Amino acid sequence: MSVKTTNAKTAGVHTCTPPVALPPMKIHATWDKKAGTLVARTPAGCTISMAATDELIASGKIPGPFDLFVSALAGCVVHEIIQVMINQDQVRVKDINITVTGLRRPTPPTLFDTLHVNFSLTGDINEDYAKTVISDIMMRRCPVAATFGRASYLTWDCDIIPSKA
Repeated sequence: MSVKTTNAKTAGVHTCTPPVALPPMKIHATWDKKAGTLVARTPAGCTISMAATDELIASGKIPGPFDLFVSALAGCVVHEIIQVMINQDQVRVKDINITVTGLRRPTPPTLFDTLHVNFSLTGDINEDYAKTVISDIMMRRCPVAATFGRASYLTWDCDIIPSKA
């Protein structure tokens, strides 16, 4: 592989055809040295603040990048449940709770060896239907789950809580 260097940027030359993809995503982040934070700006213009120091992460006042990374898994699967169950299939889901637990490696990179996602859904929801939709979300629809699934042993389960009359 040949490598070109220009202005301290390194670009690799790939030998395969570039993949067909969605438009590129670009996040810009700025370090605020005084506050000890990193502020990222999304393509839509939203800002996300995160702790950039161990001390600030330990304070619990602002999430660190890893907290947001795992939270993105919960957010992605909730987004997909809303899209499929509520918006598309018109299922009456009254409440959604997601719990993500995992075991990380003790040495860098401290990746997850295992991750487990528990879905707790309240509403008039058929259990077999919910299991089918959640499996589709975890294996195909949620890119965050797919990413975690490639890097760790990812499992999930679902608790259905019937609506009270």
